[in-house]
Parts: sequence; structure tokens; C-alpha cells
Amino acid sequence: MFETALFTNFLKLSQSMTILSLGLLGLSFFIMYFIEKKKVSFSIRMLVALVVGVTLGFVIQGIAGFPSPEEIKNTPWIQETITWYAFFGNAFVSFIRMLVIPIILSSMIQVILTLKSDFNISSLVKRTLFWLMFTTGIAASVGVILALMTNLGAQVSIVETTRVSRPVVDLSNILLNLIPSNPAKAMVDNNVIGIVIFASLIGSSARIMRSKEKYQKVMDLFADFIDASYRIVMSMAMTIIKFMPYAVIALMSRTLISYGLIAIQEALLFIVLIYLASFIMLGVYFILLSFHGLNPITFFKKSFPALLMGFSSRSSIGSLPMTISVLEKKLGVNTGTANFVASLGSTMGMNGCAGYFPAMVAIMIAIMTGTPIDASFIVMVVIIAMVGSLGIAGIPGSATMAASIMLAGIGMSEYFGLLAIVLAIDPIIDMARTLINVAGAMVSAVCIDKELGTLDMVHYNSKDSASDDILSS
Repeated sequence: MFETALFTNFLKLSQSMTILSLGLLGLSFFIMYFIEKKKVSFSIRMLVALVVGVTLGFVIQGIAGFPSPEEIKNTPWIQETITWYAFFGNAFVSFIRMLVIPIILSSMIQVILTLKSDFNISSLVKRTLFWLMFTTGIAASVGVILALMTNLGAQVSIVETTRVSRPVVDLSNILLNLIPSNPAKAMVDNNVIGIVIFASLIGSSARIMRSKEKYQKVMDLFADFIDASYRIVMSMAMTIIKFMPYAVIALMSRTLISYGLIAIQEALLFIVLIYLASFIMLGVYFILLSFHGLNPITFFKKSFPALLMGFSSRSSIGSLPMTISVLEKKLGVNTGTANFVASLGSTMGMNGCAGYFPAMVAIMIAIMTGTPIDASFIVMVVIIAMVGSLGIAGIPGSATMAASIMLAGIGMSEYFGLLAIVLAIDPIIDMARTLINVAGAMVSAVCIDKELGTLDMVHYNSKDSASDDILSS
């Protein structure tokens, strides 16, 4: 259409099919806008957006003749379409991630400053570590069992092992890197645990000083500033989240367009096992909630927006503002518990990315290379998955590092190149993994709050009469 550098390299609008694809995206956005004006609840709009996004992705694939991954790379209009679809989806995720660090800092400091004197902080920390690591261990066990039952990896014939150098990280370095020697660097690196530690020290010091009469006035001013900062940042986050249905359409359709059906078919068994593991973990959460005397159906119904955001954005950290808001406003979780557990849960104890995924990878590589798998090997895989979940940033691609830590832990890091077929379709399986990351953190927060006796059961069990109250500032 327009074969000049301006359109091909800069605007990425050189093909008529690109214009058509953008028109279809615009039509999808108009549908969502129309539904929004009809005052349809946010949860329903999110579900409609998911369906529209998947449909749009398959329509574009159908127009292109369901091309192979290689054909997708060599078809200009498809690449231009992917670029623009990615722009709309990633812009939303970037706006959300922009607010994550301010939310963690202000919320953690505010939580400590406003905690009641009888609130047991040490119990909260212990229970958080236990539940996040415990559920990760369960997830890793699920991954091991599924991989062994299906003999995952036996279907792949090894012609030549590709040796890829990956960083080998030992336990002492993992733990040491959690301590923020440079708070600014921790913020840049999305070291959430480091930021939580830094913010907790600030909040604790301010709380101590506030208890002293000579510092009380200035500390009251500081507390008011922190409270105002937190409210402003959360208001910004909720304003951005209102546009999430539009982002879901762009993100879902872009994923399907980018990788195509052929790439999905080549790694179909691994994809099926990942989604099956996700389904099983949802069942585990159902049991854990029931064990705590909580209605699991109520939980999943109210947490749907946060789970769908994790699924479509593929970012545990990017989903954090929505996760905290759902825990507080819809599920009645105490503010302190919601902020603390959700923040840590976006980085450690990620049941999908650091649980069943690296466990499946370990068993698959062991089967592919003929490595004996006995009880000690399985126990080692589960333990490494739990330890490796510490400090892995909850952003797209973190599972790759979790896999490298796993392979290093079992002494098979030189076989990382065998994961090429899995990594090629990583975004497709990453959606399911991230959903489980978010669900695991939320279930842990609810269970912990119930154990601490601070969960508002009336709020938890109330009917969701105002479906969009999560978006209120």
C-alpha cells in the first residue's frame, strides 16, 4: 500500500491488511464502549472482553490462512498488526506497573503506622511465608505427578543437545539479593521483597518515633502524608484499571496472532499439562478455602477480575493493584494482610511460574536425557521449586529464570537449550501460570486473615450488589 520508509519502518502502516486489522480492533473497542455505557458490571465486561479478544485473534489468523510461525515472521501486515495490538495491551500494563512501587511503599508504611497495638505482625509474617511456600510445594508436586504420568519429554527425539549458558544462582545469593543494599536499585529491579523490607523498616521506625511525645506532632504529619499518598496512588490505579477490558482484547488477540495454531500444536502436550495443572491448583484452593470455613464459590466469583487481569496481562506485579483492591473491597480482608501478603505473593511463592512449571521442566529434561528419576530426585525438585520461588520478579518471563534455577539446582543447567520448543510458546502457557500466581496469593491472604481472626466474614459473604465498587477511589 505505502512502500516508503515512513510507513514501513516508522508508522508500521504500510499494508491495507494492517488497516483492516486495526479497524477490527477499533470495532471491538466500540463494542466494549457500548457495553460499558449500558452499565454492564465490570466482571461481565471482562468476560466479554476475553471472548472478543480470543475471537479477534482467530479471525486474524483465519484471514492470514493460519500461517506457521515462520510465515508469521515473514508476513509484513501480520507483524505490523502485532506491533499495534501489542502497543494497546502493553501500554495498559506499563501504566499499571508504573504505580506498583509507589503502592507497595506507601501501603506498607501506612499499614504499619495504622496497625492496632494488639495486631501480631510476627504471626502475619510467619503465616505468610508458610502459606506461600506451602502452596508452591503443592504446585511443584502436581507438576511432577503430571509429568511422570504422561512421560513428558519421551515424545521428543534428541538429535543434538544445544548447550546454552545460563546464570547459576545458589541459595545464599538468592537470599542475599533480597536485602536491598540500594533501595533505588531494588525499585528498578522490581525486587518486591527488598522494597517490602525497606518500607517496613521506615514504617516501624516511624511508629516507634510516633509513640514518643516529642516526635508525635511531626510523625502525625508524616502519617497524614503517607495516607494521602496511598489514597492518591490507589485512585490512579483504579482509574487505569477501568480501561482493562480494552487491554484484555488487545493482549489476548495479540498472543494468538503472534504464535499461531501450528506453534501451539507442536507443544500441545506441554500446554495441556500446564492448563491441567492450573485447573488442579484451583481445586486445591477450593479445598483450602473450604477447610477454613469459607465459601470457595464466593471467593472465585468475587476474585474473577483480578484473576482475569493476571491471565491476560501475564504479570503478577502488574496485577497487584487489582489484587489488593479485590482482597480489601470485595473479600473483606484486613488492609494490612491484603497489602503484605499480596505484595510478597507477587514475587515469592508463585505457584505457577515457580511451582508446577519448573517442576515439569525438570522431569521433562530428565526423561529426555535418560536421567534416573527416583524418590530423592523428586523431593529435590520440589524443594528447589520452593526455594527458587524466593525473589523471582513477578513479571512476564520470570518463569524462564525459575526454570534455569531448577535446572542448575538439579545439576542439568547445560540442557537449557532443550526447552526451545516450550519457550517458543511461553506467552500462551504464561497466561495460565500467572492466573495461578495471583490466585495463590489471594487464597493465602484470605486464609491467613481468617486464621488471624481479622477477616470480615459479613463482607466476605455479602452479595456483590455493586459489581463495580472495586473501581471506586
